[in-house]
Amino acid sequence: MDNAKVNTVEHQPDVYQDAVVFITGATGFVGKSLLEKLLWSFPQIKRIYMLIRPKGGVTVEERFRGFLQNPIFERLKSEQPTQLKKIFHFSGNIEDDNFGLNELDRSVLCAEVNIIFHSAATVRFNECLKVSARVNSQATYNLLELCRQMPHLRSFLYVSTAYCNPGRKYVDEQVYPTMPPVDWRQFLTATQKIPDDYLNRLADYIKGPHVNTYTFTKSIAEQIVNAYKDVIPIVIVRPSIVTAAHREPYPGWIDNIQAISGIMMEIGKGGISSILGDKDLICDIIPVDFVVNAMIMMVGRAKLGSLSICNATSGVTNPITWQHIGELTMKWSRIYPTRRMIMFPNFKYRCSAFKHELAVWVLHFVPALLMDLQTLLWAQKRRLVTPIAKKFRQACLAGSFFSLNEWIFKNKSRFHFKEMIETGTYPTLYWNLEELDYDEYVRRHMIGINKYLHREKFSVDSNKFMVTRIYWFWIFLHLIFYMMLVYIIF
Repeated sequence: MDNAKVNTVEHQPDVYQDAVVFITGATGFVGKSLLEKLLWSFPQIKRIYMLIRPKGGVTVEERFRGFLQNPIFERLKSEQPTQLKKIFHFSGNIEDDNFGLNELDRSVLCAEVNIIFHSAATVRFNECLKVSARVNSQATYNLLELCRQMPHLRSFLYVSTAYCNPGRKYVDEQVYPTMPPVDWRQFLTATQKIPDDYLNRLADYIKGPHVNTYTFTKSIAEQIVNAYKDVIPIVIVRPSIVTAAHREPYPGWIDNIQAISGIMMEIGKGGISSILGDKDLICDIIPVDFVVNAMIMMVGRAKLGSLSICNATSGVTNPITWQHIGELTMKWSRIYPTRRMIMFPNFKYRCSAFKHELAVWVLHFVPALLMDLQTLLWAQKRRLVTPIAKKFRQACLAGSFFSLNEWIFKNKSRFHFKEMIETGTYPTLYWNLEELDYDEYVRRHMIGINKYLHREKFSVDSNKFMVTRIYWFWIFLHLIFYMMLVYIIF
């Protein structure tokens, strides 16, 4: 029986052989990582299409040329430069009808595409419902309708989120009914007919257990995808909190400040003194290269009439608490400090909203205001700290639902992944999440933040004097605070 199972895996057709791939959201963090990995490890792929829209007065052609200069493609340029010639782009926008494609591009896409990775989304927690619905739900429906005109389509992969079922403690690899019950057809109709302002005001009444429009509209999108499983071969990948790369394309590679990476960056700068969260709960993070590997392997599991789902999560396999990841972040940000450090990296988790707000004002905004006052009085050419502090305070509050709650994401797909890797179906991929050393990973993550986000050259001894100076300034502020407290009390 075991031999028969292995042989089935070994001799299944190569879904990527001569494949034409279409990636939505290719300019995003996950999409960019996926594109690079496909070009690096799958030379049998024929062509990859991506969608680019004009932005900020920059044309599509200019954006595409700039996209190819991204540091993520360095190893391709060095060792496999011809692979980059397989990237082709269409001018369009995922939010527009027919994605803004002209008739010629639309016909080419429908006639050629074999595999679709739909990763385009708005991940802003505070996005208005109208925009979130248009990008996350309506665009998914439009793309699935377009798939009906693709005779050679082999697989459609939808990138969801592990948090699209926030009302459930245990989340299996299946599609659950929306909570509260929402008919996706009526929802899409309502978002098109109801005026924007009124629809956005209704958001709090129809989201149910969803604390933001992101998870709500992704949940609706899963209902849409599930409705097409008998028409199109579909699979779903649900990542948890996506973080910097573990190994590929480079250890610590990161190019955005979404989710926890932005919080880690701000902790390293000393810009966060308190986080509203329970330190003993599991922080379910997943490196982006594990997400990409899961997406690539899931494509081959797409079959008409069934819907395979992968919870790309770490909590069950290799859990880490919020306290542990916070301690590691502070440790490595002090060892590899950034030149942008404004205060000594130190913070604490607080479950009480009142204590959190008090700590933010005393330890966060007061020092920020004093630093801004110094900047203005001395006419220094430096960005004011207070507006940045307010921005990241809002980001922390928006994510507090995830740091105050815990979910158990079942992940049976990892057994399929290991089998496919061990039998040689995907020899260049990996899913050894249980072997991930978080101490080393966070070290690489903080180095990656300095290198790719702060654009700083890595040096072990750099900025040591600055850290020492900021540390004693931090001690001085605490002494002043406690002296004032004693004076007020006595």
